[in-house]
Amino acid sequence: MDTSSSRYEVVINGKPQGPFTLDELRAMNLRPTDFVKPTGYPEFKELREIAELSRALKIEHQTTIPQYFASLDMRLLSTAIDYFIAFCIYAVLAAVYLGGTENAKESLPTLLAGLVLVPVFKFVLSVVTEGSKKQASVGKMLIGVKVTDEQGRPIGYSKALLRNIAKLIGIITLGIGFFIGFFDRRQQCWHDKIAGTLVIKDRLI
Repeated sequence: MDTSSSRYEVVINGKPQGPFTLDELRAMNLRPTDFVKPTGYPEFKELREIAELSRALKIEHQTTIPQYFASLDMRLLSTAIDYFIAFCIYAVLAAVYLGGTENAKESLPTLLAGLVLVPVFKFVLSVVTEGSKKQASVGKMLIGVKVTDEQGRPIGYSKALLRNIAKLIGIITLGIGFFIGFFDRRQQCWHDKIAGTLVIKDRLI
């Protein structure tokens, strides 16, 4: 982040104000716990949480442990969206396949068998997107949640792979591995506990 050319919004008396330049922020004598965000970013954070900005303002950078966790209904909704996207990808491939065949009726068994690719597409998309800088699949991004490690940091591709493989435990246990999240303070399902991950939501201001 280029702090010298960026613009920032600041929560003042409970209301977002700005944008301000870096020099204007310096003149405001902000506290480490004031809420700030670069213009265009989705959520406000405490000033001390933003490494580049806190250094520019000579404030000690501190990582805050996540406190706001996505509920299971939010996670189920994001999963449904991701499966819908995976199905759309399959539908496009199926349409291309049908376009190259002369007898669509004879192709029906092949198309039905090909439905097993939908969870495969969803798995690959989840690993790639959760391990990226976005930290979230398309479904998670749409409802405002993301995947982090237990300190709130990006998980990377290896941990994203482990997390999604561990979801098989939830399937094998007929959903128990998922629904124990209802009884966990941080809404961690078994696959989250195995991978050391959290699904967090944006802080509300």
